[in-house]
Amino acid sequence: MIKKLIIGIFILPLFLFSKEARTVIESVDRTLISSEIGGNIVFIPKNNGDYFKKGETLVKIDCDVYKAQSDKIRVKRSLASTKVNKNKQLAQYNTVGKFEIETSKLELQEQDMELRIANINVKRCEIKAPFSGRIVQKLVRKYQNVKPQDQLIEIVNSDNLEAKVVIPANWINEFKVNDQFEIKIDEINEIVKAKIIQFDSVVDSKSQTINIRARIEKNEKIIPGMSGTALFK
Repeated sequence: MIKKLIIGIFILPLFLFSKEARTVIESVDRTLISSEIGGNIVFIPKNNGDYFKKGETLVKIDCDVYKAQSDKIRVKRSLASTKVNKNKQLAQYNTVGKFEIETSKLELQEQDMELRIANINVKRCEIKAPFSGRIVQKLVRKYQNVKPQDQLIEIVNSDNLEAKVVIPANWINEFKVNDQFEIKIDEINEIVKAKIIQFDSVVDSKSQTINIRARIEKNEKIIPGMSGTALFK
């Protein structure tokens, strides 16, 4: 009886002052890339799980039509520019009216804008990675025809990770931004350090919980979607 009492004295303080909460690992950079133009996919080399570097080409759409449109508008712009220059010369001899001069200038401005739009569409033929990361899901295949706003590929940055911890709302006064704690990751059975960076702005009225965002130390084994237990002392 005395032995049980002594053990209880030592265990009780640890139980009172340790707190645990469930957490999910999320990526700060996770995005679903959609097509901004229509056409046939001619290049999409990566598969699910593959790594890529920032700036690397992930998808190419057949660009022949868009390049031809750009060339056509460039010719029209050249003609409009020639007309402006001619009118300027004729104006020196008062053989052209002010209306014709202003109209030709506006036509040149219109072609400049049309050419800018055409060049943007040419650039949209090639989709480059906005950050380094991995392929989550490839949603289209080579030679497939896509339309504007069609979803092409989902990507994630597996290096820039955060933990979302759900804690009871009545814990909120016990923690503050920059407080450190540990997370035991279920899938790899390892403990990593974490630091609170933000609290959610509202409490869930039904569950009376609030979310904490925390930055975790880099660990190549950890990937988005893993779960674990946050350990607060």
